Amino acid sequence: MFDFKFSDVGEGLHEGVILEWHFKEGDTVKEGELLVVIETDKVNAELTAPVSGVIKKLGAQVGQMIHVGETLVVIDDGTGGDVPEASAPAEEVKTEAAGEGEENEQGVIGEIEVSSAVMASSNEGMSAAPTQTQTTTKALATPAARKLARDLGVDINTVAGSGAHGRVMKEDIIAASGSASTQSVAAPKVSISKEGNVEVVPITKLRKAIVSAMTRSKQIIPHTVLINELEVDQLVELRQSLKNQELYADVKITYMPFIMKAVVKALQAFPIFNSSFDQENDQVVLKKFYNLGMAVDTPDGLIVPVVKNADDLTIVGLAKETRRLAELTRDRKVQLADLKDATFSITNFGSIGVPFGTPIINHPEVAILGVGNITRKPVVRGDQVVPGYVMPLSLAVDHRIIDGADAGRFLNLVKQLLENPSLLLID
Repeated sequence: MFDFKFSDVGEGLHEGVILEWHFKEGDTVKEGELLVVIETDKVNAELTAPVSGVIKKLGAQVGQMIHVGETLVVIDDGTGGDVPEASAPAEEVKTEAAGEGEENEQGVIGEIEVSSAVMASSNEGMSAAPTQTQTTTKALATPAARKLARDLGVDINTVAGSGAHGRVMKEDIIAASGSASTQSVAAPKVSISKEGNVEVVPITKLRKAIVSAMTRSKQIIPHTVLINELEVDQLVELRQSLKNQELYADVKITYMPFIMKAVVKALQAFPIFNSSFDQENDQVVLKKFYNLGMAVDTPDGLIVPVVKNADDLTIVGLAKETRRLAELTRDRKVQLADLKDATFSITNFGSIGVPFGTPIINHPEVAILGVGNITRKPVVRGDQVVPGYVMPLSLAVDHRIIDGADAGRFLNLVKQLLENPSLLLID
């Protein structure tokens, strides 16, 4: 029997809802066939069968929640053994590094390593001294909780968990931090009246993920924002000339590829903007690759797919890739690999007709560029006032490691490149 468990897919995703089973109990499945679709916080993950055989048991039905470590499906692959009664994910302790006694389990993405150790029963509320198992076993917690502990500088293995089976919850980590600056992470409890003509709408899993990400960013990062306006008549003309060429008739060329090309050149000139701040070790991690996240507005909320190795793509190549990712994202078909490893992000609130905004940094990145809508307005050229195309830009930076002067230089270089777009065509 092959006990296929729902494995840690990374990016802080530790649970999902079964959307669709492609097989039922008693069916024969072949290795690699699409088995199930699971809705997570960010994507709809399509999982394939890890082995061939007969499906003996489904771990959850459509609409039910499944957590990392729980049995997804049991397949009779001819190796013998009994069908497991039930999975117990809360008693499995995931370790961060391989060690003696660990077993490899095939995950959704490659292999992950899972400890075969079992935590002792929770002694919460008892006066007995901690056992040796409690002091040497890693804390039971979700990836999101572990990340919060790292962000707040808390050793999660020393935190007493209040959750089931001693699981360390986010509230436990916040309380253990003991810092006045982090106590605000837990929102105060308020009583909201539901009297009168009201409608109560539960938020989606994606919206919950957005709430968590935005709150974490604003509480950890001291933002400062610089705003500038660009005269982009030449950019408007260049884009229009490319659109009119028959060679690019099948390519939807927007302003975003030009902005991305300008950002890459600015990142190359100012490497600190293409980095992450490792607060735990007081160091900056400079990235030597350029992966640009682009915020995409979907019916369910904001999702940020990532254009990988943007420095290797031409304007047309960037146009094709941004369109591909945007379409997959809006259809909720984007893959987890396309949401990871961004080094700098761009958000385009101009697409909904808004000129100015203050974007929130995608932690642990250190900066984000906001793009407003291009409008026709009076501009001064020499001694004359003439009509011109103007594009607003907003640059938010992590003021812990980027000063306002450097942010101004970065923004001015982006401005120079977009006002003289022929510079973007020079490698």
